[in-house]
Amino acid sequence: MPAVAVSRSAPFLIPLLWVLMASAMLVESDAYRYATLALVALSMIRFRDYVRLVSRDWLAWFCWLWAAYAAIRFVIGMTVYDARGTSEWLYIFPLFFPALGVTLYKTRQYVFPAVMVLIAAGVVGLLASIDWAALRSGERVFPLFHNNPIHAAIGCGMLLVTSICLMLYVVETRRYDGWRLGVILGMGFLTVLLSGVGILGAQSKGVWLALGPVAGFMSLAVLAFYGKRLALAVLAVLLVAMMGIIVAQEDARRVAGPTIEATGALFSFGMEHVDPRDAMRRAVENPDTPQSMRDRLMLWTNALDTVESSPWFGWGNLWQDRWRQGTYQDNNHQLLHNGYLEILVRHGLLGALVLATFILVSAYRIYEARRQGVISASLMLYLYSLSLFFFITIATNSNNRLALGESYFLLAGAAVFAISLAMRISQAKPADVAQAD
Repeated sequence: MPAVAVSRSAPFLIPLLWVLMASAMLVESDAYRYATLALVALSMIRFRDYVRLVSRDWLAWFCWLWAAYAAIRFVIGMTVYDARGTSEWLYIFPLFFPALGVTLYKTRQYVFPAVMVLIAAGVVGLLASIDWAALRSGERVFPLFHNNPIHAAIGCGMLLVTSICLMLYVVETRRYDGWRLGVILGMGFLTVLLSGVGILGAQSKGVWLALGPVAGFMSLAVLAFYGKRLALAVLAVLLVAMMGIIVAQEDARRVAGPTIEATGALFSFGMEHVDPRDAMRRAVENPDTPQSMRDRLMLWTNALDTVESSPWFGWGNLWQDRWRQGTYQDNNHQLLHNGYLEILVRHGLLGALVLATFILVSAYRIYEARRQGVISASLMLYLYSLSLFFFITIATNSNNRLALGESYFLLAGAAVFAISLAMRISQAKPADVAQAD
């Protein structure tokens, strides 16, 4: 069924709202939060019947129940224990997934224009923000508009994956041909190239690590779904990236070499001990361990101490009090630089189980939607690749607490419910669909 126009201003307003939802790739701001509230309000006002339809989905109730649990625990922590925590309310965000998914489904005709605006803005932003002189001299650069180069590298990585999948989408769907197709492919390739330069210059080792598995996964997926021709095109892009790494290998070795050596020693010693904290403490005391790695290991050791004291349900808002009793009590940082530990210290294994359940169910539904012909292969590849990239990067950074992470979860959660709704409607009787409309 065709998506509907909300009003005369919809062709301008709706794409703008979806651009703001994804704008954290380019600019680290809270714009996506206001866009979320506007899109959810639109769903509740104009698409109420579809909200009722999605409420029949057990996954929607799964999100709502978790949000209620997190909200109640947050309120108790504040009122009973006078503990506010830090960013605890972010775990209530699944409350918005179903309604946001309804809006995404009903306004899907505006998503492609929004993506084109986002990619064009990315090209302009990268050209304006990359310091080419600093890049040539081996200094760290700050691509796009983020608070630090690590965040910038993650934004560039997400933009790179988005650009590749956009090019695959226009080729797969044959949405455009002639000069329009050439312009889109040219702009997409330019974005990939500039994003790669930004990632290399930002010198984020975690992002470099994430791109390897993502590149391998995307290459195999393109070969499986599109055949040799497009696989060769992707291979050409990867060869360009490899040439860039070869050119900059001395800088890459300088940036990542000490960390790689220290990580190898850490794992070698860790294999001989049951408690990983023994290996982590030894690495902290080793003078050859890079300072950034030493800081993370101290944070992670304290986090494991905190998790060990309440493994099943975590500490909620009170986690900071327990944190101060950890091995490294003089460590003033409380951003754990590991998204999984961020969840475990607050909500324990229960929180990890909820996240794992949503991920597995979402992956299965996306696969089923592709198998049934409801979504394109490029969309499936995009959701899988972007998620793989994101979930690798949070192993060394607390990206789930950044604007990038929050907007990613909101958009990914919305996509799952929009796809679920599309499958439900494709299988429904015409009378049921007419009733929803």
